Amino acid sequence: MENSLIIIPSRMESKRLPGKPLLDIEGIPMVIRVAQQAIKSNSGLVYIACCDEEVYKIAKSYGINVVMTSPNHSSGTDRIHEAFKNIDNTKKINTIINLQGDMPTISPKAISELVKLKQLIPSDIFTLVNQIDKEDEKLDKDIVKVVLSLNKSKEYGKALYFSRSLIPYGEGPVYHHIGIYAYSRDALEKFISLKPSTLEKRESLEQLRALEANMDIKAGIVEDNPIGVDNLADFNKACDYVRKNKI
Repeated sequence: MENSLIIIPSRMESKRLPGKPLLDIEGIPMVIRVAQQAIKSNSGLVYIACCDEEVYKIAKSYGINVVMTSPNHSSGTDRIHEAFKNIDNTKKINTIINLQGDMPTISPKAISELVKLKQLIPSDIFTLVNQIDKEDEKLDKDIVKVVLSLNKSKEYGKALYFSRSLIPYGEGPVYHHIGIYAYSRDALEKFISLKPSTLEKRESLEQLRALEANMDIKAGIVEDNPIGVDNLADFNKACDYVRKNKI
C-alpha cells in the first residue's frame, strides 16, 4: 500500500537484554527479521529507525531502508515521529505503522490486517490483540493486557484500558496486546505533542498517554501470537520458533 509507511524503532541500549536488535536468530539479526516480515506483508514502505551506527550499517548491508535518529528519545513513538519527518517523499503517506523491533515472529498477515483495519475503520490509532489461553500468561507483567468494548462482529473493539495486571476481573476472554500501532498523520502529531501522562508513567505503557488524552484506540483481534523478546527466555523461545517454522 503506497500510502502506508512501516517504521521499526530500534536501540541497542536495553537493561534486560543488551544489544537486543542485533541478537542472532538462525543467522539473521532480530531487527532485520522483523523488517523482513514487514516487507513480506506488502503493506507499505519499510524503514528501521535507529540511533546506533552498528544497526544502521547492518540494515544497509541487508538492503533495508534505515534512518538515523536521536539517541535521546524516551519512547519508540518519539523515534518513529523523527524518522517520519526525515524520510523523503512522505506527502502521500496517510498511515504510519510503529512496529516493535523485538517481535521477530510476527506474521506478515497480521501486519497487513492491521493496515486494512486502520484504513477501513475510523480511529486515531489502531493496534492488535489476541486471546490469552495460558493461565500463567494472564499474570505475567511483561504481557500487556487490554480491556476491549467489542463491536457487533467481535472482530475488533474500542480499547478502554491497557495494564500489566490481569484485567478485566471475572469470567471471559483476556486479550494480550501486540505491540504494533497504526496512526493517522494527525494522530501521530497529536500524540507527540502530549506530555507523558500519570498512568503511562505508572504502568510504563505509552499507549495510556493517548487514552488519557481521549484519543480513540481500536484493536483488531487476530490469531497471531508473536513472541515479544523482553528477556533471555523469550529470545530462546523465538529462536526455537524460527527454527521449527523456518520463517
